[in-house]
Amino acid sequence: MIALWVTDSFERKDMERHLLAKLLVNLARSRDGVLSQDQLVKGFESVLSTLEDVVNDAPKAAEFLGHIFAKIIVENVVTLNEIGRLIYDGGEEPGRLLETGLAADVLGSTLGVINTEKGETVLNEIRASSSLRLEDFRPPHSNKSSILEKFI
Repeated sequence: MIALWVTDSFERKDMERHLLAKLLVNLARSRDGVLSQDQLVKGFESVLSTLEDVVNDAPKAAEFLGHIFAKIIVENVVTLNEIGRLIYDGGEEPGRLLETGLAADVLGSTLGVINTEKGETVLNEIRASSSLRLEDFRPPHSNKSSILEKFI
């Protein structure tokens, strides 16, 4: 389900991305426990495992996913540490997103959205409450991610 929304057309991206993030937050917070945090994390793992293929058809998929992650983090559904772990370990093979530079792009987009929508103070509070080392997300054999470098 999430993968379909991430790869959808550019024209509708803002509204749909916002609605999907809101839906995920509401499902995770519902009284009925419709979507547990573990289920949400497993869904994100699945999306991240196919991200390399998805960006071939939807080049902005890493940015779109960053928007969703930002909402999930800001709404305290999943922590920045957990999202960071998922991104760091993500890919068809564990850690492959790191090697390709997509991990840096997703994390940089996530931080950028938090900064834009909630401000630098909130971003700094979220970062301070995590043990995430942004330097660890730099691609090992390629150019630095300009998206992530803004926050290092």
